[in-house]
Amino acid sequence: MLPLIQVCVVVATLAVVAIAVATVRAMAHVEKATDRFNQLAGDVRRWAVQANELTCETQEALASFRASVAPIGRVVERFEVLGERTADLSAAVLEEVEGPLRTAVAVAGGIRSVTAHLLKRFSHRHVDGRSATNGGSESE
Repeated sequence: MLPLIQVCVVVATLAVVAIAVATVRAMAHVEKATDRFNQLAGDVRRWAVQANELTCETQEALASFRASVAPIGRVVERFEVLGERTADLSAAVLEEVEGPLRTAVAVAGGIRSVTAHLLKRFSHRHVDGRSATNGGSESE
């Protein structure tokens, strides 16, 4: 029986060694998984920091935008008032100038018409042989 016990001890020893090897390999896999998880956690932390920085930058840009909107709004309001005043001034000037300008245009048209008529008559006198002088001939 002694050999049977020896075989059992050898088998038990081999089983313990196999269990130890399997445990070591499992621990290596657990260690690799832990390393990967730590890397992932580090990446997540970096992403969180970047997201936080991005959020801060976005808030600063939004605050800057808000700060610049108010002055732009005031400028737009001033341009609106200026545009209305310019339109009112233009209308007033046109109302004051329109009548005298129409009169001046009518007078200029009348002068042009009279001048054209006189020039036409003057040119017909010379074409017909009549002189503009009272004597009718310049040789006397």
